[in-house]
Amino acid sequence: MDSDTTKPAARRRYLVGWGINTLGAGLVFPLTAVYLRDHLDLSVFGVSLYFGLFAVSGLVVNPVAGALCDRGRPDWIALLATVFQGVGPAVLVLPVPGAHVAAALVSGAGTGIFYAVLTPLLITLFGRDGLSPMLAAQYRVSAGTVGAGALVGGVLVGSLGVSGYRVCFLVNGLSFLLFGLVLHGVVRRSRTAVRPLPAPPASPADSPATDAGPAWARVLAPFTDRVFLWVLLMQGMVVTFGLGQVESVTPIVLHDSADLTVTGIGVVLTVNSLAVVVLQGRVLRAVKRLGHLRSVQVAVAFWALSLVVLWLSTAVTPWQGRLALAAGYAAVFAVGECLVSPSIQPIVVDNAPPGKVASYSASTSLIHGISNLTAPSVCLPVFSVLGFAGYLGLQLLGYAAAALAALVLAAHGRRPRPPARETASGISR
Repeated sequence: MDSDTTKPAARRRYLVGWGINTLGAGLVFPLTAVYLRDHLDLSVFGVSLYFGLFAVSGLVVNPVAGALCDRGRPDWIALLATVFQGVGPAVLVLPVPGAHVAAALVSGAGTGIFYAVLTPLLITLFGRDGLSPMLAAQYRVSAGTVGAGALVGGVLVGSLGVSGYRVCFLVNGLSFLLFGLVLHGVVRRSRTAVRPLPAPPASPADSPATDAGPAWARVLAPFTDRVFLWVLLMQGMVVTFGLGQVESVTPIVLHDSADLTVTGIGVVLTVNSLAVVVLQGRVLRAVKRLGHLRSVQVAVAFWALSLVVLWLSTAVTPWQGRLALAAGYAAVFAVGECLVSPSIQPIVVDNAPPGKVASYSASTSLIHGISNLTAPSVCLPVFSVLGFAGYLGLQLLGYAAAALAALVLAAHGRRPRPPARETASGISR
């Protein structure tokens, strides 16, 4: 394959665009709820409604975008998504009643569409062999840029007040549009043909819903595929009891159990981000040796070990010791994050029928979104009612379920694929 996108320069261009995108997201990441409550005078219900509409909008369009991607081009769908994502933050700062509702729907739809087609987009641009390294690189870039954006956003709001919020939201929207322009440039420079390729499944059993059936059959196919349901279970457990807790559950646990201040919690989360930046490249080499399924199993083992360090942080008296152990917990947890980030979507590709990678990938994005909502809604009540011990027990059950799913998938083996050209979302390479 002689595509221009096999060159390091093309990868760098894409990652620069991704960095601009995530830096803009970091600007507003910790500020949105405060802006809605303090400057739009929304009640707690109103703030919850915004985030609920954002999530539901994304969940509704996500599987539809995946099904469309199987029949079309992921690059154009992704570009459309960046337009939605760019418009949403601008709508939020309009002095119009109900603008926050429209902003939530538009931004949520853009996010749902984009992540539905991200995996086939990366395969189209960089090939299947490039998928895992690009996912790892994205995660590494995000760890640094989101944190940096949050710091800059805090400074702007502290200096400019409500005008600082508006600047942050407008720059956030602009960052999505700039990423779209960079992405368009990467696609244009690619000499690879980007066109639908009808790829029949290796066997009838590999296709729970045939292309001849209704469109919704394609959308629902991943949820009726008995083997792929283990992938969805693994994805759900990894997010609910791992990735989805870093910003929503972990700060509360650290505050209430390790008795850390807000400043201490900020230090712990910063250690986590820095550990991802430092370790991701090294851990990616380990993923290549271990394989993706084994990497998920090792990841949940590291997460289980991190719980031991977290428990120790609650058992010491000096605040310096609690903070040091909590930071150690964040560093050990980061190893698991680095193992998971380049592994899940390659597992999806290995277990999706030919020609249906996009709709199957979209289903895992859907589960990711649901699990991000599930993490605080399940784990925090358990923590409140059963205490720290109950929380630890629930975490270990979730990790065990993820490891079991990986074992079942390893026993099943990869889904047979046609010996012809490699395909992703019906795209020829």
